[in-house]
Amino acid sequence: MICITSGSKGGTGKTTFAAVAAYVWRSLGVPVRVAKTASAAGFYLVDLPAFRLDDVLFVKILSKCKALIYVVDEDFETLGSVERLHAAVRGEVYGVILNKVFRKPGEVFVKAYKRFGDVYVVPFDEKLAVHRAVGVPPFRVKSPATLAMAEAAVDLLLKNKF
Repeated sequence: MICITSGSKGGTGKTTFAAVAAYVWRSLGVPVRVAKTASAAGFYLVDLPAFRLDDVLFVKILSKCKALIYVVDEDFETLGSVERLHAAVRGEVYGVILNKVFRKPGEVFVKAYKRFGDVYVVPFDEKLAVHRAVGVPPFRVKSPATLAMAEAAVDLLLKNKF
């Protein structure tokens, strides 16, 4: 079970990355499912909502995770949230998806997130940003952001041998 989180920050693209990663991994032969909570058997990507460290249910789920993937934005609120979460959980981190980046990512954020694991930069793309509103699954949206997420998912799969 791999948990996808950004700590207490919502709207970072966790659910979108979970859908893209699961689609890519299934197409490569990895039998993965996406779940919102810890499930009994099988290989899961657990797409955790934004939560605080006093939410006992989510902290308990995190303690069962084999590894973490952080999906984050370029802002200090998200960085602080991930730092607090990482200090409390201390789980293995497979990677950090730096999502919704305009132009070039800030060196401050790339350097800070590299402490946790490999950083994958996903550019902001309006097509992907509105995929929920138009009812299209994120892996069907033809955009540079979807491609960057798919590339990150493949790299995570190859580096970590699930």
